[in-house]
Amino acid sequence: MIKVDNISKQFGSDFLFEDINITLNPRERYGLIGANGTGKSTFMKILSGDINPSSGKIKIDKNKRISTLKQNQFAYEEMKVIDCVIFGYKKLWEIKVERERLYDLNEMSEEESLLVADLEVEFAELGGYNAESDANKLLVGLGIDLEYHDNKMSSLEPGLKLKVLLAQTLFGNPDILLLDEPTNNLDLNSIKWLESLLLKSDSTIVVISHDRKFLNNVCSNIADIDYGKISIYPGNYDDFMFASSQARQQLISENQKKSEKIQELKAFVRRFSANASKAKQATSRQNQIEKIKLVDLEKSSRVYPYIRFEQKTKIYSNLLEVINLSKSYNGLKVLNNINFSVEVGDRIGIIGSNGIGKTTLLNCLLDQNNKDSGEVNWAINSEIEYFAQDSDEKIDSKLSLIEWLKQYADPSTSNEKIRSILGRLLFSKDKIYKTMNILSGGEKRRMLFGKMMLKNPNIIILDEPTNHLDMESIESLNSALSIYDGTIIFTSHDREFISSLANRVFEMNHEKIIQHNQISNDF
Repeated sequence: MIKVDNISKQFGSDFLFEDINITLNPRERYGLIGANGTGKSTFMKILSGDINPSSGKIKIDKNKRISTLKQNQFAYEEMKVIDCVIFGYKKLWEIKVERERLYDLNEMSEEESLLVADLEVEFAELGGYNAESDANKLLVGLGIDLEYHDNKMSSLEPGLKLKVLLAQTLFGNPDILLLDEPTNNLDLNSIKWLESLLLKSDSTIVVISHDRKFLNNVCSNIADIDYGKISIYPGNYDDFMFASSQARQQLISENQKKSEKIQELKAFVRRFSANASKAKQATSRQNQIEKIKLVDLEKSSRVYPYIRFEQKTKIYSNLLEVINLSKSYNGLKVLNNINFSVEVGDRIGIIGSNGIGKTTLLNCLLDQNNKDSGEVNWAINSEIEYFAQDSDEKIDSKLSLIEWLKQYADPSTSNEKIRSILGRLLFSKDKIYKTMNILSGGEKRRMLFGKMMLKNPNIIILDEPTNHLDMESIESLNSALSIYDGTIIFTSHDREFISSLANRVFEMNHEKIIQHNQISNDF
């Protein structure tokens, strides 16, 4: 059990959250959600002990082992991958290292012999003899093949290093598991594997995620940070959305009824307060008015950007034909004689494991010079807008927000329209003159959506567009694409995004594409 007792966190004169009192029960799985900036990661760091609250206490049994997902991917460069995973269980790791040191001695003293005997017992009790096997299973489940397990961490690409850190966190069945965005860098198969593992776990789990389906599949409770408080809702994310909206609507309805009652009583008082025979009744009504208290409806920290895409020029037929498309890198065939067609109005979701070639396919569709052979034939009047996976990382402009966005607008577009789009994308009047290079990843992505809103394309191609977005922006983007009447081709690991948007799914699998015209819940 985790007992959160009057926790507050203050930065300067502002409280991120104040007087939080909640209990996290054993073996429950809590999804920690809230708008960006509300303090999800800060609260997680308080739970883990990485930072202290401004006031209040966290009460956790000292015998309980806490494991926290870290993002310090370069912290273990000289350590073998398999050892990095086992290192996640500190007590077991220390016993393992000491045990190996003693066995490496040319000769043991009597005291050392007794010590190694005790270590053997403790090593066995902690599952040491199965440690490497268990670590291997975690790594394979996350898509890291056995051939890499004895390599140094420095030999892995950054995405694989983060997977190793996730395996490190999961290793040894910790009592309390704190996971901040664990599905980042995971493909669909790895996400489903992780869900299965967490559902079988006896750990108390707190997880931050923007993956709605993941929260639905894993969570037994939702811990929502809003209004400077944390509220616990039983059930998964969909249950929370229904319950929270119902609770809010009920408060609004009660306030409305109370307001109507107040107006009714005030009308009586105005009408009869000067009437001697009715004066007593008027006084009684006035007392009733003073007793009616309206609920203070605080402003939610959740704000949804308004995103809309329109096409300036329509295409009526023969949108895209791909014939025998091939592409290799360093002798490795990534795309091999790929064939498919895209009809006007299609919404193509492209899925597949990391590194299988999804981004390569998009690059070949966009630029004829990227392919080795084959044909990519677009309709003559195609107007394509591309949202690259690393688009936000490439924006390092010193232009102000309004200057940056205006360069993509038609010359006749007024500053008022640019300001209007910025406002819809949640950039206030004070912020539109700040420079692009100081924006967060999520803010830069909203600006890129603003660019697309100005360009009015008839084809939108997106590579992992939901990365770095908060839940509100994901839902707004999802809604905007759902009502867009142009053609969409996109890659994503967000299954809710895929299943709610795609009418066809292209599954890339070792040099070929399997086309699905019926969307399975597995996506």
